[in-house]
Amino acid sequence: MTYFPLMLDLRDRPVLLIAGGPETEAKLQALLSAGARLTVLAEEDAFGLEALEREGKIRWLRRGYREGDLEGFFLVISHPKDKAIHPKVKAEADQRGIFLVAVDDPQNASAILPAVLRRGELVVALSTSGAAPALAVRLKERLAQLFPPEYGELVAYLRSLRPRLAQIPDFEERKRLWYRIVDQALEELDLDPKEGLARAIEKAEEALKEAVWTR
Repeated sequence: MTYFPLMLDLRDRPVLLIAGGPETEAKLQALLSAGARLTVLAEEDAFGLEALEREGKIRWLRRGYREGDLEGFFLVISHPKDKAIHPKVKAEADQRGIFLVAVDDPQNASAILPAVLRRGELVVALSTSGAAPALAVRLKERLAQLFPPEYGELVAYLRSLRPRLAQIPDFEERKRLWYRIVDQALEELDLDPKEGLARAIEKAEEALKEAVWTR
């Protein structure tokens, strides 16, 4: 199957998590980090649900899935102990036009979760289209070695440059300067991530001074 890759803004979006499977806690924390307005279906509190409910971070329904539970949700992630419920969940999701992530059950899903590497605002998502999730995890581990935390700091610095570069009126000059700064930064980080970030920022500031002087 060919998937269309997409990153969603879940801030304050109503999301349903059908919980219980072994990786429920990881999915729960990822959804909270994304700012989702989260409802959790779970018969047992094995994931700190009561404390999260007291803190106002989730709404917890202390039971399993029932037909009609998907009404009003933007996205559903289903990771129950028993995947036998998934055909019913998928039927309702399809009827309501809601994307469903059925964890470890791609034939009953309309969306899948990639393996994700985060370095601040730098997000790298990997997927084998549901064929071999373990391979995606191992590839993510390799990428983690290629992209140490300094890459996240680089992204934060580059974000801070956007208002300054926007003041350069000529599009081609802005484009040329952006790529000059980025190429220099990548070269420095490839040589030495820890020391290279400072050198990359220094070179970027020099390039900005030149651009302002010559435009």
